[in-house]
Amino acid sequence: MAAVTFQDAFTEVRAPGAVGWLRQDLAAAGMDAFWAPLEAMAGAKGRGGVGLLRVGGVDLVVRPYRRGGAFGRLLADRYSGPARARRELELLHGLRDDGVPVVVPVAALARRHRAFWRLRLCTERLTEALPVPAFLAAVPHARRHVAEAVGVVLRLAFAAGLVHPDLHPDNVLCRVQGDKVRAVLVDLDRARRGPAVGERARDDMLARMQRYVVRHRARLPAVPSRAETMRFLRALGLERDARHDTWRRVQAKVRRALARRAWLPR
Repeated sequence: MAAVTFQDAFTEVRAPGAVGWLRQDLAAAGMDAFWAPLEAMAGAKGRGGVGLLRVGGVDLVVRPYRRGGAFGRLLADRYSGPARARRELELLHGLRDDGVPVVVPVAALARRHRAFWRLRLCTERLTEALPVPAFLAAVPHARRHVAEAVGVVLRLAFAAGLVHPDLHPDNVLCRVQGDKVRAVLVDLDRARRGPAVGERARDDMLARMQRYVVRHRARLPAVPSRAETMRFLRALGLERDARHDTWRRVQAKVRRALARRAWLPR
């Protein structure tokens, strides 16, 4: 089956001070429908106040973009242009078209406010799905399947060339599907694609995930065990010796990163 291009899947809609890329089947709803007030979403992660919206009979998760770090305190939800939202929408479409399990993209929108833009990304809601730490706590009997499902998703993503500068367990949603667990990637802001990911880039992303677990262990509902981590690395496609070598390298990267952080000024 021929791939569906981004231009074929989404319609660009423009209005004074606004632009959006809407999935073809929902384009008739217009941009204003996607800017409606959001319903609060229980347990939502992220800086932008993720919420729920229903457009054209489709339940959506809407993520307003918001900066983090020092820029977040200064610029909050203000961006210089619409490109960031469009890039993430296009990335999700391309990965999904190539068989990588990601949330279903629906729309990217931008509205101009004086000199800056405010952005939104809309994806289909995956019912009964939870981020990995919350899912581990809520469905403890499926922990083994979670490790395998997350490993498979990341193996496919890395093979497709995905490089994510802020990959962590809350970027992966899980839900029960029959007697298995289905996992999908969510929130690919600032991620990009290139050639198949090599060992160094893969280790950097795994270290980022593990550093997140170490730093936030006290507030996370549950964290993977050592055995589950090894099962995850096996599902990632690593043989036994490679799994242990990778884990040692990742742990060393985490220790160095945490040591550097301890020296940073508060």
